[in-house]
Formats: sequence, structure tokens, C-alpha cells
Amino acid sequence: MDFHNDGSHDAEDYHWMFSEYLWSSASIGKVMEYEAEKTSGFSWGYGALPNCHFWMINVMESSCDFDTLGLTPENSPGAGAFTGHYNRLAHAYEDVKAGGELFVSYGQNWFTTRESYMGLVPGEDDFEVGEDFIETVSELFESLVDSTTVKDDVHYMRQVREDIWNMIVNSPYKSRPLAALPKAYKTAVRAMDVGIMQTEEELATHSVEYLEEHGKCLDHIHPQNSTIPHAGRGAFATRYLPKGTVVSTAPLIHIPDRDILTMYDDSEDGETRDLSKPIGQQLLLNYCWGHPKSSMLLCPYSHGTPFINHDGQDPNVKIQWMENDDRYHNSSWLDEPVSFFDSVWTTKLMFEYVALRDIQEGEEVLVDYGKEWEEAWNEHVKAWNPDENYVSPHELNKDYDLPLKTHEEDASVYTDIFGYHTDTDKKSGEREIHRIRARRPDPNNKNDGFVYDLEVIGSDNFVKRVKDVSRSQMHFYHKPYKADIFREGSFRHEMMISDEMFPNAWRNL
Repeated sequence: MDFHNDGSHDAEDYHWMFSEYLWSSASIGKVMEYEAEKTSGFSWGYGALPNCHFWMINVMESSCDFDTLGLTPENSPGAGAFTGHYNRLAHAYEDVKAGGELFVSYGQNWFTTRESYMGLVPGEDDFEVGEDFIETVSELFESLVDSTTVKDDVHYMRQVREDIWNMIVNSPYKSRPLAALPKAYKTAVRAMDVGIMQTEEELATHSVEYLEEHGKCLDHIHPQNSTIPHAGRGAFATRYLPKGTVVSTAPLIHIPDRDILTMYDDSEDGETRDLSKPIGQQLLLNYCWGHPKSSMLLCPYSHGTPFINHDGQDPNVKIQWMENDDRYHNSSWLDEPVSFFDSVWTTKLMFEYVALRDIQEGEEVLVDYGKEWEEAWNEHVKAWNPDENYVSPHELNKDYDLPLKTHEEDASVYTDIFGYHTDTDKKSGEREIHRIRARRPDPNNKNDGFVYDLEVIGSDNFVKRVKDVSRSQMHFYHKPYKADIFREGSFRHEMMISDEMFPNAWRNL
């Protein structure tokens, strides 16, 4: 995002709160790594909700799958209008008690780059140091009690212990092990008895009764292939949802200046972007809500809601601002100007998706994106033309029986895609395919499969010849900026918040 907008996070010349929610592309999957020169991934739902506690990490997240459901520039105006990255799974790798908070690892670097406003956040080793320290302090406190027998002196020594503890945790000499210590004296006393780990778990656990009263349901909907042509994936009801049900809540990431999503062409030197030559919008725009009279965009990041598709005639849910719960939604922000959000680095706005009628189990959940969105989509469909020369690397990866053309037969096939060869026998890792030299029937395959002779680029950057490569040893990707989402003319438009719902204070255009 910095590169596309000729900006710098160090200079803080624009507000980009998504930086708090992004994952490295390596943790998302290889397809994303190759899509552009610099990539990162926004993983909504579970990927955006959990916190990190280095001593209580209980969930690991996998890389995701990639599939555009066969919708390509060759056959669909919806190609490039939705993400093909999906199905990033989270696995509990140890038992989690009912009511226990779920924690993932952000990586220590996530915290060290935010020390200016987050302070020193302890890592796993720091908690171990803190555990040893609190045992030493506990022994000291016990010796103080043992040396006192007079009742008044016992009471006095208890106050002395509390004062000592407060002096320790409020020391001006900050460190990560110090940050691992319990701040409250009462919690510290508990930690001296059962350990810091146990006290941290107790603080991070709610009763089931509390969750039933105060929690928000996240499993009313789940994603699967949409029933709407060209829409990609959709959200479907997991159970019967009566009229008026809050189908899902959606915390919102605010983007005060929508121009941040504009992408620009290269300048003449090829090293920077030419801000006078806009070439399109980031795909993220399609997942945001906005208003034609405001620069503000709002992006829901709850489970399932980004999959909710459009129906302008008979939607079965609507969006509304969350009511009567200031823990998640600060209604006073609706009266603040857009400039107020330039210095707000937390989320405290929330949508509710509310059932307009009874929704049956298995029914697709649909919301009205607004007439401006619908008109823009209809115009896009009218103007769309199929690209008959398009080659999908992902379709090639799905069908190993499909014969690959050699570069001599048709080198244009590989204009926008490239491949890797994995030598599983010699364990030499992945090597980029330079050319496909020859194709011939596989003598060991009775199903008319093929083997290939390749030129690959070795670790020393020299081209080497490899013979009799099976199709399963080759995997193809788009070259940077050649994926469907970067193609000129891919559909882009935010979903529209109604005039009645949109705050007057945000109308700055």
C-alpha cells in the first residue's frame, strides 16, 4: 500500500488502520506471495478477532486455499471482483476450556514495531523470567511475615508487602519481564500461590453464563458457493433465523480517505508510481461500505459477513448500527467529523445484520448494496468482453491430465504466468521453470498422461535441463500484477450505506 501510494508509514502521511490487522503473505499462502512485488493479507473473521498472548497461544492458523470457482476473464464479468483466497483454518493445538479466550501468535516483531504506543509487550521468555522473579518475591514476603508475631505488626507488614509490589511494577525502568508481572497486588498474591500462567488463564476466561448473556453469535452463517451468477462465494444460514434475528454483528475498520485504495501506473523510471496516472482501485474496495458524499469507507471484518451478496429486490437482511452496547460500538463517533478518525487507531464502530424476514436453514443471506452499486454492476456487465486468450494458472494446477504447451508450440501461453518445478527425489526444493522444451506420453501412465523436459533456473541462477518431469511436479502462478484482480476493467465499487443511516457529520464531499 505504501508503494502504490508513494507514501511511508514512518512519516505517517496517511491513515491506514489495516496495518493492525494484516498478516504476512507467507502465512496466507504462496499464491498471494507471487501476486505483487510486496503483499500482505487481510484475514477477516477469526483471522482478525483473536488477540496475542505469548504464554497462552492455543490456536494455530493454516495457510489458505485458492480457487476462483472457475470464474475467469474468459467466461465471467465477476472475475477479479472477489478474492480467490479462502478457507484459512484455525486449529486448537491444546485443550481450551469453555469460556477461555483464544490466542494466536502475531510474532514478536509485530509488537517491537509498535513500542512507541504499545510499550514493551512480554514474550514467552519474559514470562518465564517473571515467573522466577515472583517466586523470589514470594519468599521475601514470607520471611517478612515469619519475622512478625504481633497482630498490629502483621497488618503493617501486609501493607508493606503491597507497597513493595506497587513500587516494583511501577518502576520507571521498564522491561519486558517487568511487563509480564501482574499489575494488581491481589493478582500478584494469587500468582505467588499458583503461578503467573494460572492467573493469566483465569483473567482470560469468562463463564459460559456470561458469554450467553453478553457474547455475540458468530455461527449463524457460513460460506459456500453463491447461488448468484458471477458472485463467487456467498453466506448461508446454518440454522432457521426468525425475522428480527441479529444474523451477525460486524466490527468495522474505518478508512477516512478512500483515495488510499487508488492504484497508480509506473513512472518513467519504473521505480516509483506516477500519481497523475490512476489505473484502478484495490480489491478491498469491493468489501467496504461507503456513501457518495463522503470519503469515509467502513470495512466489516467479522466471520461470514464479507460473503453476504447483493439483492436489490428481495434482500433478507439489512444493516443497522449496533444498539445499546457501548462495549463494541461508540455511537458518539457518528457525530464526529471524518478528520477525527485520522488519529483513531482502534475500532469501535459496529454493524448489525438483521433478518428482514424468516430465513430458512441453508438459504443464502442477501443484503441490498444500494442502487449506485447495482447500476455500476449492470454497466460493467454490459461493457464486459471475454478474453479468449486468457490462461488460468489455477485451472492448470487443478487438471494434471491437461497437456501443457511447450514454449516452441505457443510461448504466449506463458506471458502472464510462470511455473515452479519441485524435485521431490533430490530434495532440491522449488526451481523456477524457464522453458518447457518437450512433451511426450508418460510410459508409466496408462491414462495418457505426459512427462516434460524443462529448463529450470537453479539456485546459482544458471539454467539447467531437467528431463521426464511429471505434471504433479509443476505448479503455476500468475506473474506479479497479472492476476485477475489487477486486470484493467475488473469491477470495483463499494457497497452503499443509505442516506437515512449515514451520519451527516461524515458528509465531507
